[in-house]
Amino acid sequence: MNSKADVIAASSERAPYPQDKSRWFGKVKREKLRLAFSFYSPDGNEIAMPIASMSAYLKRDFPEVEVMLEPVLILRDAEKYSPVNYAKMIQAMDPDVAAFSIMSPHWYSMEPYFEEIKKLMPDLPIVIGGYQAMLSQEQTIENPNIDYICVGDGEYAIGNLVHHLRGTKEGPAEGLWEKLEDGSVFETEPHQIGDLAALPFPDYDIFAKEDGFKDVNSSIFGPKGKLVMPVMTGRGCPYRCTYCCNTPILEGWKTKKTFLRKYDPQDMVDELIRLRDKYGVGYFEFWDELFLSNLKFVRAFFALYQDQIHLPFSINSRVEVMNEEFCQTAADAGCHTIWFGIESGDEEFRAKMLGRKMTNQQVIDAAANCKKAGINRLTFNIVGTPLETADNMRKTLELNKLIAPEHFFFFPYIPLRGTPLYNIAKEEGLLLTDKKNLHYLSAANDRQFTLNMKEMPELLNAEEYNEICTEMLAFQEANNRLSYDEGLSEGGDEKATVEDKSFIFVDEPPEQATEPSAPEESTSPTEESPSAATKKPASVFEGMKNFFRS
Repeated sequence: MNSKADVIAASSERAPYPQDKSRWFGKVKREKLRLAFSFYSPDGNEIAMPIASMSAYLKRDFPEVEVMLEPVLILRDAEKYSPVNYAKMIQAMDPDVAAFSIMSPHWYSMEPYFEEIKKLMPDLPIVIGGYQAMLSQEQTIENPNIDYICVGDGEYAIGNLVHHLRGTKEGPAEGLWEKLEDGSVFETEPHQIGDLAALPFPDYDIFAKEDGFKDVNSSIFGPKGKLVMPVMTGRGCPYRCTYCCNTPILEGWKTKKTFLRKYDPQDMVDELIRLRDKYGVGYFEFWDELFLSNLKFVRAFFALYQDQIHLPFSINSRVEVMNEEFCQTAADAGCHTIWFGIESGDEEFRAKMLGRKMTNQQVIDAAANCKKAGINRLTFNIVGTPLETADNMRKTLELNKLIAPEHFFFFPYIPLRGTPLYNIAKEEGLLLTDKKNLHYLSAANDRQFTLNMKEMPELLNAEEYNEICTEMLAFQEANNRLSYDEGLSEGGDEKATVEDKSFIFVDEPPEQATEPSAPEESTSPTEESPSAATKKPASVFEGMKNFFRS
């Protein structure tokens, strides 16, 4: 499926659509349909790329639609954004439809919001999109307060919903599942948009406030005093990591050659120039699932970026491609930080259980190549996965101590429906069916670490898990030292700490820590790299908050 015509075509080989049973077909009569977008942000992040893309599409092709946004910014004001008060906020907007982009870890937290909205506005259709709807269709549509779910790419689907609500196009809203008046569900095929050039670039105006982006928490990290803008150069990842939501989406993609989608390099650079000049961007964060999914694109893009943009940036990468040449090329283009997943420090467990087949030596070499090129390293690590042992967890900490990344993240495993690792957890009887508050940050505020599955004491008991996570937290607090060279002094030696903008909103950056010396080749993996004491921010958890985005 490459063209718009392909994408919006009706699904074949299905029962006729019972339009007379639709509760919402043709119900919107006012001249300008009012659509309220939303997403749940328990972590302070205020940018949602799916909404930015759908908003741009609607503004281009559906000028008769008024696009609005009211995310659930729970950390801004817990009382203001409580389910009851938030429902009143939506009511005051007087929308014709409310559309939520939801990630799976946020689903249970959001259910009370849908209930309160329906109490106040029983005649308001609620649509759910995002990975929750794509991976957990039945669970999502079975909620009594949900009317539609988007089971694939959302741009053309939301346009079809506009036609459907207005009654200007007979039949179902293609790309969506609809709950009919009798409680049955009418299913259509998920949209799989293979041609990104057919879509407009994302709309950032929808996130701006009265003072522009001065009070918008738009990134994980970035230099203080500069606007950090998240962007994407494409969609899709070719890897099949067992824990990742990308894997079942890739498996269900009908035309595999269109799954890895990139914008034209010059078109992408032109858009970055536009964003830089319009908003005064000082730093770009590339939120692609994998920035390096197309190396031909990367080489062309780096050359254009270096020549035309002149701004620092960060990317998500894989250690398998992070050789010296690549890291130096990225650094020359302005790369400030590379994020890469280690996930587990145990090679055998990482390959067998997580689908990550790189060796520890590749991890060590990639980290060294980054450091040699002057690029900061940020590592992702998962703990508490199915069949993981205490020894596996300790090896994860040991490997990170050996390479001493500038920033170390670790996250409790969350079972995502449809993924191979979820199926393993289910087969092993490890799923907690009655647990609704999943711990997905590196630690709770009480500094207690809780498994998101049933424990297997012979492998890893709850006490050991908490103990090792506490050790990881201590390493994180002592070692994290991500910094940004502002070049403020004449010699260019003065540095400013990268401001963690995960809803801290401090006036001054925390005190700079000195960088620990690199471990020697003979250093034992169990030997902790030296690190300087540093003044800690109010909470170490702030540094993890925006990783999970809607």
